[in-house]
Amino acid sequence: STSSARATKQTEMWHRSLRLYAICTLLGIPLHAFVPFASRSNTFLINVGSRRRLLYLAPESEVLDAVAEKEEAGTIEASPRRRKRDMVRDTLKKLATWSLEDYQWRSSLFKANEADRMMEQSLARMRGEEASYVRPMDAGEGRLGPLGAAEKSAVSWLSQVIEEEGRRAERIAKSEGLLVRPMDSIEGGPLAELERRAVEFLESIWSSEMERLTTFTLRPKDLDQSKRGPLGEAEAKLSDALAAIRESEMLRKKQSEMRGGEKVRPIDVPGPMGEFEKAVQEIVRAEQQRIREAEEGNVKMMRPKDAKLKGPLGEAELEAINAFQRLAEEERERLRNIQKVLEENRPMETNRWSLLGLAESFIVGAVRGPQLLMSVVERVEELMKSSTLSVADEEDSSDDFRFMLKMPKSDDED
Repeated sequence: STSSARATKQTEMWHRSLRLYAICTLLGIPLHAFVPFASRSNTFLINVGSRRRLLYLAPESEVLDAVAEKEEAGTIEASPRRRKRDMVRDTLKKLATWSLEDYQWRSSLFKANEADRMMEQSLARMRGEEASYVRPMDAGEGRLGPLGAAEKSAVSWLSQVIEEEGRRAERIAKSEGLLVRPMDSIEGGPLAELERRAVEFLESIWSSEMERLTTFTLRPKDLDQSKRGPLGEAEAKLSDALAAIRESEMLRKKQSEMRGGEKVRPIDVPGPMGEFEKAVQEIVRAEQQRIREAEEGNVKMMRPKDAKLKGPLGEAELEAINAFQRLAEEERERLRNIQKVLEENRPMETNRWSLLGLAESFIVGAVRGPQLLMSVVERVEELMKSSTLSVADEEDSSDDFRFMLKMPKSDDED
C-alpha cells in the first residue's frame, strides 16, 4: 500500500510539472518564476516582473469532470480526444455485435452437428454395429489413438474459448462499447486464465524490481525470497547450478592433488558434470555393444532397438516406433470408416437430382462408359474368334441334354 501511494503521488507530481511547463510555454514565463505557495495545495506564486500572482491548478480529475459536464450540457464542443474515444467505443461495440452474431451461428452449427453425430451413434447401436466416423476424435474409446486424443483436447479447449468470447462480446455490446478484458469475466475461461497468469507474472516482476530499486539491491536474487519475483528465482536457480558445478570441480581438483596429479574424471565425484558424463557414457557403452553384436552376427547394420543392450537411443527408437504404429493403425481404421461413410452417403443415391448427385452421375457415367464399350468390343472379338461345333460334338451335347431331362428330381429339388 505504501509503494502504491508513493507511485500515485509521483504520477501526480509529473502531471503537475507537465501542466506547469505548458503554461510557461504559452505565457512565455520562465520556469523559475513558479514558486510553490505553502499555505494552499496546488497553488503557485508567479513572479512576473515586480508583480506576484496566485495560480491555482485544479487536480486533473476535477478538470475532466467539469469538461464532461459542460459537454453534456452543450455549452462547449466535445474535445478531439473525447470524439476519438466515442469513435473507438462505437467501433468496439460494432465489432462486438458482429462477433456475437458469429458466435451464435457457430454455436448453432456445432450443436446441430453434435446432434446428428449422436443420432448416428444411437442408430448404429440399435443395429448392433459400430458407428462410422471421419474425424479422429469420433472414434470409440477403445480405438482412440494419439491424433484422436489430441484433436479431442484441442476441440474442447476451442469450444470453451468460443463460449468465453461469446459471453465477453455480449457484455461489450450491452455496455455501449466499454472494453471488457477476458480476466474481468465472472465465469472465467481459458483466455481469462492465460491473461491472469500473464498479468500476475508481469506484476510480480514489477513489484520485485520496485522493491529492488527502493532497497538499493543490485542483484534480483539477493532480495528476500517472498519478494524475489521470477527474475530473482531464475537467477537463484542459475547461481545454485553454477555453484554446484564449481564445488564439484574444486573437489575433483583436490582429489587429483591428493592422488599425486592423477586424472580424476567428473563421474568420480558428485555433481552436475558427473551426471552428464554418466548419461553420455551409457550411450557410448550401448553403441559399442551394438557394434560388437553386429560384427559377431555378420550384420551390416543393426538398429539400436534390435540390440541386446538397447541403451537410451534404443529405448527412444522403440518408443517412436510404437507411437508411429499406433498412429498408422488409427489412420487405417479411419480410412475404412471414411470409405464406409462415402458408400452410405453417395449423392447420386441419396439425392440424385441435386447438384452433387448430378455431378457424380455424370462423372461415374463418363468413367464407366469407356469401360462398358471396351468390354463389349472384347466380347465381340471373342465371338468372332470362336469356331463352330462339329457334328459329333453337337450329338454329344444333345445326348447330354436328353439325359439331364430324363433324370429324376431329388428331394431337395422338390
